[in-house]
Amino acid sequence: MQKRVFRTSFLCSCLSVLFLTLGVSQSFAAKNVPASEVSREMLVKKLRDNKDDLRSFCSGMQKCLDIKYEACTEDDMKPWSKVKYDEEFCGPYKEVVKRGFSTDFRAPMMPETFARLGRQYRVIYENSGTLPLEVNEITFLFDNMVFTADLVNAYLESEYTLNYNSKDRRYFSGSNGSGLSGDFYWALQDSAGTKQALRNMFFGYGYAKILRWSLKGTAVAYLDMDLVAPRKLKYKLTAYVFPSNSVLNSIMQMRVFKSVVNSKIDGIVTDIKKAANMYYGGNRRPIANSKKLHTPENARHVAEFDNVVAGGPWKLGDAIRLENAQLELSKPKFIKSAEPVDHSIHVDSADVADSEEPAVAIENADSTAAVKPAEPVDSITIKKD
Repeated sequence: MQKRVFRTSFLCSCLSVLFLTLGVSQSFAAKNVPASEVSREMLVKKLRDNKDDLRSFCSGMQKCLDIKYEACTEDDMKPWSKVKYDEEFCGPYKEVVKRGFSTDFRAPMMPETFARLGRQYRVIYENSGTLPLEVNEITFLFDNMVFTADLVNAYLESEYTLNYNSKDRRYFSGSNGSGLSGDFYWALQDSAGTKQALRNMFFGYGYAKILRWSLKGTAVAYLDMDLVAPRKLKYKLTAYVFPSNSVLNSIMQMRVFKSVVNSKIDGIVTDIKKAANMYYGGNRRPIANSKKLHTPENARHVAEFDNVVAGGPWKLGDAIRLENAQLELSKPKFIKSAEPVDHSIHVDSADVADSEEPAVAIENADSTAAVKPAEPVDSITIKKD
């Protein structure tokens, strides 16, 4: 009897492993993308005819996700000689797909993201800590980034800026006012539909002054958060930065360089903590003294945030829904007039020549279409001041 139970248990274990293996292989099953679906012209246009990016995209997609594009040439498909396409290198590919990032070539920033992940050089920066915020509070601040910058500035007299570059608020620009700035795409706001606002992925073009160096380049970053105690969010930021050559790669891998980058991130987190503690401590004077927080829009945001802090609900997207509701309310109301009484005079058709007025067609252009931020030249350069 024991042998039978053992055999059954062993068989179940084998089947479980088999199903798991099949599940993994199905998630990253071999796929051939025909040129009729993604043409050479589309590839070149999306990747700005950058040969290195074309090679990084084509070779990386095949090696790490087993997706082959027929539009890629033999040169495009050549793996980078210095890269080992092992679990460590391909890990970010599988991670972004697991989180829900699309492998559809037409998805926003898809080619750009995977082209960066396939580059020869990458530097990983990690930063973790806690924030004195509840989930609904951080969600509100994420959902109203421009207001968030104005609020922090009011309390600290700092110079943070955040501006939306698209109607859906997924494209935005920002600066800390002292050497860090960038243009970003909020690629994921959850992890495959779970933990909204707590599992984020960003693609960005950044600019930074580190020590005596000025840099610009691209990064893919995750920001993961979890509530571990009342008003205590634990966060972890993981950023993949892509140096353009081996010299920059060596510099950016240096421990001292990484420590300075972490100190800049810590500085931003510290500012948020300071402003939050002053706000929760009941200090309303900075809000009263800030002209920016007295605009009709920001005055509404202050009231909304007060309500959220008091325990009110907030979900990502509520800001856009409320904004649209405000626009509807502000639209002028047109009252349909009564139909006019027919006072036409009937005459003999022989006395009047037939005539027709041409129909007038008015085509309304959609002026509310979102405008994506312009992408800077994608290279990381270092200049001595």
